[in-house]
Amino acid sequence: MQKLVTFNHVFWNSISSFTYYHEVVKTRFSFSFKYFFMFSLILGTLLTIVVSLTFVPDVNQFLKRFALRAPALYPNDLVITVKDGKLATNVTEPLHFPVPLELFSDTPGVISDQNQEYLLTIDTNAQINDYSNSHSLIFVTREQVVVPDSDGVGFRVYPISSFDDGTIDKNAVTKLLDTISPWYPFIVPAMIFILWFTLTILLSIIRLISLSVLTLILRVPAYFMHISLTYRKLFQIGLHALTLPTIIQILMTSFELYPPIPFFNSIVFLLYSLVILSELKRKPATSPIQKL
Repeated sequence: MQKLVTFNHVFWNSISSFTYYHEVVKTRFSFSFKYFFMFSLILGTLLTIVVSLTFVPDVNQFLKRFALRAPALYPNDLVITVKDGKLATNVTEPLHFPVPLELFSDTPGVISDQNQEYLLTIDTNAQINDYSNSHSLIFVTREQVVVPDSDGVGFRVYPISSFDDGTIDKNAVTKLLDTISPWYPFIVPAMIFILWFTLTILLSIIRLISLSVLTLILRVPAYFMHISLTYRKLFQIGLHALTLPTIIQILMTSFELYPPIPFFNSIVFLLYSLVILSELKRKPATSPIQKL
């Protein structure tokens, strides 16, 4: 409990009191690093909870629909064969698989044929150039698989010969779904953990890397202001000074405010740090810092 009280004290002073940084430069580096670690842990956990509340119900609904409806998406009599680098089917082509809207909604809307988009189209008589008119995400010909490029403009082509020979039928699809179904209960926890790891660990590492570069920049004004602080001490100050820009970034993202200024968050950090340096030049330390 005492640690949380101390953290709260350090947190509020880091974003609201320039004079507090006199205390920061007098304490050990480990104190500031512990604060940064706790700040990242608490912030990442809170963000994970908030974001999870928005997507977990939708993911659970999707998994329920998928378990019930996915087996029916594959036609009972369809057999797809890959042999000697060529693909063949036993049905009339082109064979279209529409985007399965029933997996995303209990009441999917009706789409006209003119506006229909397809998840997959198989046409062994088609050519690669037919992809643009197929209205399909994936387009399969006799010898190629065509998918959109990462830029969303062009497309990529993969030869059927790169796939192993084999047959896909209703039985094979059913077996595959039965194999993965026991893993459904673990999908949401895994997504939450990945989200927490990203927001807490990966973003903290990115902030530390960014801070190491920004600290080098801060050495320039510190030199001209005749403030004799080492790189280590400037970095330590930055561990606290990152608090305010991080909160501003989160709030702006929450309200979908994206300033048309490159490196906006870094600029906010540098400006805030310059004010801190001005304060350190002007006044001495006043009181000892609490232990975190």
